[in-house]
Amino acid sequence: MRQTILLIAALALVGCGKKTPPAEPVTNAEPKVAAEKPEPAKGEPKAAGKKPTPPKAFTNTLGMKFVPVPGTEVSFCIWETRVKDYAAYAAANAGVDSGWKSPVLFTQADTHPVKSVNGEDAQAFCAWLTKKELAEGEIKVGQKYRLPTDAEWSVAVGLGKEKGNTPEEKQSGIKDVYPWGKEWPPPKKAGNYHESLKVDKFRYTSPVGSFAANKLGLHDMGGNVWEWSEDWNDPAAKEDRVLRGASFGNINPDRLLSSYRLKVFLGRNYFIGFRCVLVGGSGG
Repeated sequence: MRQTILLIAALALVGCGKKTPPAEPVTNAEPKVAAEKPEPAKGEPKAAGKKPTPPKAFTNTLGMKFVPVPGTEVSFCIWETRVKDYAAYAAANAGVDSGWKSPVLFTQADTHPVKSVNGEDAQAFCAWLTKKELAEGEIKVGQKYRLPTDAEWSVAVGLGKEKGNTPEEKQSGIKDVYPWGKEWPPPKKAGNYHESLKVDKFRYTSPVGSFAANKLGLHDMGGNVWEWSEDWNDPAAKEDRVLRGASFGNINPDRLLSSYRLKVFLGRNYFIGFRCVLVGGSGG
């Protein structure tokens, strides 16, 4: 009996000082994911402080495609306004200047960007399209089409923060940055620029979307035709409106900069067109 007691004591001493790892609490192997809260149905008020659902891609009655541009409150048409888009406007409105369909210098197909429209023509197109699509229920009250502002255009082309308060003060402020990147000359298929650069096969305008889109899904943010903006170069003077993006006729590196602004007093020319934005998100 005494031997048995001594053996038990010896075994107890051997275990002294040896730590046994504590048992882990019983949990699921994967972290829990919070259940997604359902979006309120249309017409129901959204929860206080909740951010609105970002707009989605949208195609309107003319087949113009729009995508939201982060950093702005608008959706940009992915390409410049086409000949066939403007033709629908001209057919519905008597007295539209016919310069857009003139074959002077070159002719265009339906999918080329409309040219030879001035700033007022471009704004009138946007106003007509807004009225038309509101009446058809394609867009909602509070939404409208217009030209992009100079600042919105800068965001869409991928520029960083620009110094200055007006387009005039921002002129060419960011050097060595082009719609295709930082290299010069532009690489093959960078866009539709002057034929001497040998980056594309077109002598004049090209069908919209002929070249790869930028990271936001927008085509021809450089080249093809200059694009009207909403802004005046000097808001105080209101003499020249700002155009962005260069055209098929440009070769000078300075004019191809993403930060370059061309200032024109509402003139019509064969190298000028425009692009629309939709204010208020996607359609109805």
